[in-house]
Amino acid sequence: MPTWRFEGASPFPGAGVSEHDSVSVLLPPAAYYTQPFSPRVAFGIGVNVPFGLKTEWAEPDRFSGRYISQKAALGGFAVNPTVAFKLADRLAVGAGLDVRFSKVTLERRIPVINPFTLKPVDAAAERMEAGTDTGIGFDAGVLAKVSEELSIGVSYRHRVKVDYEGTASFAPISTGNAQLDARVAGALPAGSLPLRSSITFPAFASGGLAYHRGDWVLEADVDWYRWSAFQSIPVTFPDRTDLSGAITEDYRDSFQYRLGAERTLNDTWTVRGGYFWDETPAPPASLSPLLPDADRNGFCLGASWRSGSLSVDAASWLVLARDRSTAGLNRDGFEGTYKSRAFTVGIFIGYAF
Repeated sequence: MPTWRFEGASPFPGAGVSEHDSVSVLLPPAAYYTQPFSPRVAFGIGVNVPFGLKTEWAEPDRFSGRYISQKAALGGFAVNPTVAFKLADRLAVGAGLDVRFSKVTLERRIPVINPFTLKPVDAAAERMEAGTDTGIGFDAGVLAKVSEELSIGVSYRHRVKVDYEGTASFAPISTGNAQLDARVAGALPAGSLPLRSSITFPAFASGGLAYHRGDWVLEADVDWYRWSAFQSIPVTFPDRTDLSGAITEDYRDSFQYRLGAERTLNDTWTVRGGYFWDETPAPPASLSPLLPDADRNGFCLGASWRSGSLSVDAASWLVLARDRSTAGLNRDGFEGTYKSRAFTVGIFIGYAF
């Protein structure tokens, strides 16, 4: 359940402008299955949503940033078949494929300058939509038990590039001036226009330590994200190259730091808690209604209940983002400060047989 707020700054949209999102509850599902083939070989497959996005602003027809984005959605899921091998009593390795299915939607307004008022007015509603397309990567990991108390794990997931094919539509909006409307109608493509785009999802590596002591487990890890691969989102119209362009992002690599503690209370209950610090990869120039990103603190609580072959795991975390200003550097000239937070609840049901 994420929320965003935007407070405008001069010169545009100006101090006193206040906007907020209209995103409600998001439901990313996940499912996992593992099957041992022998005491030293196991197979697993996971279906989850490793990356996703939905930004939707309230009152889209009046939203001050509607020429950049009114609504953006990046959906889809990943299928991750993996094989693990136990090389020794305290050493195991695994590797697998990462098959991504992804789709993209972007809605925004197209402006035109009214020659009589010299002010921008809405000329058309643009909707770009790419159906589900596929990209393939891989992942690998190592788990080692240094002693009965200490274990170390590292993993790597390679970047995945998804090439999209879709359509764009441009619905004219009356400006109130017949001559201007006719000029706009003559310039806009009729019907749907084929488009191509691509997104490179970043590679990331993780390393962690876990210390077991009695009923307690203490854990710390560091994640590195190669967001520098996310430089721009090209938008190509093969039939209208004059309309082609790109959304520049210029992201940089970032880190996430995590701490966690777990305690086993009895054969039925286990409780845990944690904290993470997540660096934003987005420079101030890329901060926009499309991707309002910021550094984040996360506070987490969870528990597990087990009875025989059945288990239920539940978790909740509060994510608080730092207030983030464009600092007068936004490349679209849309200046201001973004404020965001999110509350997340997750529930998993497991069965062993």
